[in-house]
Amino acid sequence: MTKTAGIDSYLGFAVRAKKTVFGLECLLRLKSAPEVVLYDESLGASAKRKAQYFCEKNNAAFLAVSEDYLNDVLKRKNVKIVAVTDKSLGDQIKRILASE
Repeated sequence: MTKTAGIDSYLGFAVRAKKTVFGLECLLRLKSAPEVVLYDESLGASAKRKAQYFCEKNNAAFLAVSEDYLNDVLKRKNVKIVAVTDKSLGDQIKRILASE
């Protein structure tokens, strides 16, 4: 599990700027690689394998967050995977998570 303090605002900026993709199917349909993919710890094994393979193939960071963190921050229900497609916001999220 990765600590998540400090990325709430960057994730919110990405959502408001429409630089996010929600869900496995939308992630797999992306034409350009995302910067970072955050997934809920409760994500199923099969979906996690598919998303991890996609991230490895596209050199995207694949990071776990605590259960229901994405639901709480994004004020949405049943969010298991969020991909941030903006380079600067993705870099900031990776920097914060690497420093913790």
